Amino acid sequence: MKADKISAVKKAEGAGAEVNRLFPNRSRSDFHDPFVLLDEFFVEPPNEFAPHEHRGFEAITYMLEGHFIHEDNLGNKAEVGPGGIQAFNAGKSITHSEKPGPEGLSRGIQLWINLPQNMKNSEPGYQTIKADQIEEESTSDLLIRKIAGQDSKLELQTEIEYLDIKVKNDTKFHDKLKTDQVGVVYLINGKIEGEYDLAAREGLLIEAGEEISLDFKEGSRLIFLKGKPHHQAIKLRGSFVE
Repeated sequence: MKADKISAVKKAEGAGAEVNRLFPNRSRSDFHDPFVLLDEFFVEPPNEFAPHEHRGFEAITYMLEGHFIHEDNLGNKAEVGPGGIQAFNAGKSITHSEKPGPEGLSRGIQLWINLPQNMKNSEPGYQTIKADQIEEESTSDLLIRKIAGQDSKLELQTEIEYLDIKVKNDTKFHDKLKTDQVGVVYLINGKIEGEYDLAAREGLLIEAGEEISLDFKEGSRLIFLKGKPHHQAIKLRGSFVE
């Protein structure tokens, strides 16, 4: 089996927000080391994610539409718009809040990445990357934004690649993961056919060293992740990863 096909589950989060959670959820309770959690979130004012504490992982919030305002106990306060990134290393502890912009829907992808055990007690930190600072690669069929990995300004403690792929025309996609690398596909909208058929809000968990062949359909948009596992137990305790 090259990959597990999974579906996101809708659930309430924060004060009036909703998420489509690809994992972990009631049908998929385990993780995909080093990835702990993947949400597509939706929030409109006056709803928000009120102040709360995190420990033991890194988080990347990537905005698809609208604006998001991050404020934390380290003194950071920043807002990003569509295509921008907010990221933090929770380390030994960070307390933050997240609010949508003053008008309309704010929608994005939030990814949690486990910290290696020797970084669990590290000092927390925060980064903002504006949309125009993100490297893009455009072909006749695809527009690829490089959120993390090579050519990205995002600094992380875990080796990952994170791509936002927009499909301009029907095209075939093939990738082979390294033997020390797992993968995740999450389809935001559109359709994928071929070796695996995916609809919006469905995804794949790909095992180390495997290869996949997918038929991307015009107008689709997806997140493609690769990461190097830490090979350590992941213990999710609410908003902490121990």
